[in-house]
Amino acid sequence: MNGNSAAGRLRVLGLATAVALVAAAAATLLYQRNPGWMYDASVYRQGGAAALHGLDVYRRLPPPAFTYAPFAALLFIPLSLFSINGVGLLWTAISIVCLGAVIWLSLGRPAVDRDRRALVVCAAAAALSVWLDPVSLTLLLGQVNLILMFLVLFDLSLADRSRWKGIGVGIAAGIKLTPAFFVLYLLLTRRLRAAAVAVATLAATVAIGFIALPGDSIRYWGGIFLDSSRVGAPQNVRSQSLRSVLVRWLHTSHGIEPAWILLSGAVAVAALGLAMWAHRRGEELLAICVCATGALLISPITWQHHWVWVVPALLWLAQRAWQTRSRLLWAIAGIIAAEFFVRPYIWGIPVDPVTDLHLGVWQLLQSSTYAVTAVLVLGLAGLMLWRDRRRQVSGVTSLQMSTPPDWAGGRPSSAVKY
Repeated sequence: MNGNSAAGRLRVLGLATAVALVAAAAATLLYQRNPGWMYDASVYRQGGAAALHGLDVYRRLPPPAFTYAPFAALLFIPLSLFSINGVGLLWTAISIVCLGAVIWLSLGRPAVDRDRRALVVCAAAAALSVWLDPVSLTLLLGQVNLILMFLVLFDLSLADRSRWKGIGVGIAAGIKLTPAFFVLYLLLTRRLRAAAVAVATLAATVAIGFIALPGDSIRYWGGIFLDSSRVGAPQNVRSQSLRSVLVRWLHTSHGIEPAWILLSGAVAVAALGLAMWAHRRGEELLAICVCATGALLISPITWQHHWVWVVPALLWLAQRAWQTRSRLLWAIAGIIAAEFFVRPYIWGIPVDPVTDLHLGVWQLLQSSTYAVTAVLVLGLAGLMLWRDRRRQVSGVTSLQMSTPPDWAGGRPSSAVKY
């Protein structure tokens, strides 16, 4: 790396950080009176304070309960030292920087320090992404989603020969268990060292938790981590997991486990199979997004803000539409983006544990949009991979994402072909 390039990247990073701080300050001023402002960050702060003062991290009172691993409670200790508005400013700025980094990675690491087009595209994509429902709600509630997505995406963008590959996935899984699904992806794509590093890192986070918080760790790993009732009622219309969809459509939360396990198993196998297929074809970003989609679908509770993975998925689809000049793909990307802009599944639907079990057909359809769209996206990914293979077999060169599109002003990534 030459000095000019390093200086240019530092300037871009400084600019991004400054913009994030300004945006975070504006959000703090605008939303501090909103009942949802930093709701989840308050829970993180509560868990960190309990860990700091030797209290029960997993006490149910006062609600809501802390549901993350003991390692996460240790990481959240610094949040307990700030006021809630201070937490809001810091957490929002970090999340916005992570969002920008996710977009930069998804576009194939364009040279934003040398090409203004690339910088404009990244900035425009970030500005639009903020208005997507999962992203805006993540920022409002102070959720950790954007940070975890960055950890996973950055980790998997490293070259397979990198000794560090797997650490990001392991840390993310040590905070919240869902990213552990990516370990299966690494194993199935025969990146055994990265998978081993991820497992070792996760084990290290568990060990750190036991050393620092032995009692809480025994409680958590002794069964609390399996208790999804601490997260929320499965029928809640804001949950877009397969389990929640089944509960709402069957109007009961009892006796649905066999159907849910069978359906989740099928989705997991399909998602991992598609991810392996995409990986073999050099479509690493698609593979990662497919894995994330499968993990979110099979999770017991998947709140609407967990679907921040729609950002890299839409960017992949937009790049594919640009390269193929496909109006159909542009239309599909537009429809998906519009859906995630408007929150259609909560129009007039109350969030009530009783009412949510007795919804009408129209309300059931509204309350299933993200989950249904996710399943359709998996199907679309499979169809596109199949068509690429068919064209290749027919002698037609398959379009790959190994080079970022011209409008991103990018350069090929030596680590990952997006």
